[in-house]
Amino acid sequence: MRYGFLGPETTFTHQALLQALAEIPEEFAAADPVLVPFASVATAATDLQAGDIDALMAPIENSVEGGVSGTLDVLAATDSITIVAEQTVRIGFVLAAREATPLDQLTTVASHPHAQAQVQDWLRSTVPGAHVAAASSTAAAARDLAFLTEDEARGRAAVCSPLAAQHFGLEVLAEGIEDHEGAITRFVLVTREGRIPARTGADKTTLVLQLPHNRSGALLEALEVLSSNGVNMSRIESRPLGDFLGRYSFSIDIEGHLEDRRVAAALRSLHRLCPVVHYLGSYPRVDGRSVEVREDYADEAYDEAREWIERLSAMTTPAPHTPAEPVRSPGARTSANPLTSGS
Repeated sequence: MRYGFLGPETTFTHQALLQALAEIPEEFAAADPVLVPFASVATAATDLQAGDIDALMAPIENSVEGGVSGTLDVLAATDSITIVAEQTVRIGFVLAAREATPLDQLTTVASHPHAQAQVQDWLRSTVPGAHVAAASSTAAAARDLAFLTEDEARGRAAVCSPLAAQHFGLEVLAEGIEDHEGAITRFVLVTREGRIPARTGADKTTLVLQLPHNRSGALLEALEVLSSNGVNMSRIESRPLGDFLGRYSFSIDIEGHLEDRRVAAALRSLHRLCPVVHYLGSYPRVDGRSVEVREDYADEAYDEAREWIERLSAMTTPAPHTPAEPVRSPGARTSANPLTSGS
């Protein structure tokens, strides 16, 4: 098995993959996994579809910044991949440089845009004069800095994980620089085989919906479908479709598994309502928390209701076969019945 991740080594995605390899369902496990770093989720997804890798770990949301747009867009645009597991990593950042440098002498600080957003208050207050530059990942910012010459590295620093700073031999200038202590990023493990992990009772399902265009209340109707089946939604995010202004798809996480009757019933109704329902998978929740289901939304309630309708349907008298009436033009006169006419 070859697993792709947003690289290089020591990214938070790399950490999530290492954690997940010890926890993923047995049918997806591999004896000697090969870990392959990628510069972007889109590139890794292309290789996944081409068969060059077997699975992909990608960040999908952060407790501070919300959804990771690059991953959400890739998942929404790809029909042949399935989420089979999730993982979470607690996020902490350090400011690191090639050598000890006074903070007021820093001119450039590089990191991934999501990491920048999680330390922006600290950067503004501590190194207000430094230019903030984008990198493909936090580990890439540390690696690129480590490979610069001494003159090139002067005045430059990276926001990265403590592990990345250690791995690339950087000097830590400041620790715990995140604006929100205890921030968590959630990652998903994606395969192309279309197999769905078995229901555990503590599951999550991910969908992408496109709503009917220019129909008022369409989003409300979709949400009412979930509510009427007792399905709780834990995340919803809109992403532009890219064809016209004001056209969006909705990425949604719901509690439950495809094998749950209430989830299957909701998906059937969404399929009737929405022009596009992209099912991305049902998989175990990383926190293992079971979903509390009301009695009238339990599988047994759906099964009893179906059996009741089947019994009633069996009592229905078949309609007699009658020849079709001829089609009459508007205003045509009906011939008199010779048995009842007075002629």
